[in-house]
Amino acid sequence: MFRRHFHNTKRNREGFEFGFGRGQERFGGPQGRERFFKKGNLQFVILKMLKDESKHGYQIIKDLEAQFKGFYSPSPGSVYPILQMLEDRDFVSISQDGKKKIYTITEEGNAFLNENMNDEMLQRLEHFENMDFEAMNDARTQLQDLFREIMEKNKEALNDAEKKQKFDAFIEKTKNELKQLY
Repeated sequence: MFRRHFHNTKRNREGFEFGFGRGQERFGGPQGRERFFKKGNLQFVILKMLKDESKHGYQIIKDLEAQFKGFYSPSPGSVYPILQMLEDRDFVSISQDGKKKIYTITEEGNAFLNENMNDEMLQRLEHFENMDFEAMNDARTQLQDLFREIMEKNKEALNDAEKKQKFDAFIEKTKNELKQLY
């Protein structure tokens, strides 16, 4: 009854990139293209948050950022359209607190959430809850330093054929060793 698909929903910044700066919303993976939340899953995360407590949109954004210690911070352009879609489908109701809209999950939203939260999504959320973000941050810093060093050596090699050959051999060897690491 409540199983609906949201393939027409606009989403513009729902991923997280394990990258080299703040504000990126994609997470590591093949070529750094794995989404932090798979397409459409942010709606379930928001509904799950609203199941615990009614919130306004900015509070949802800040709570997500705090939960993921800055590694994921959705833009207002991804959260507010989802909240509007959830309201349009009667999955949330809105009350006013001054100028702020407070979103509360409805019975329909609870039923939708219970019917559609699959094991894979729950495991992924649990994985994020148990993730060592400090270790991830340390790894990111390590990779940034390595990347800068590689780029510097690459720049040096661009005008010297012998250095370029050594550099290319180093990169190929490093890639092969990395593939064999585990």
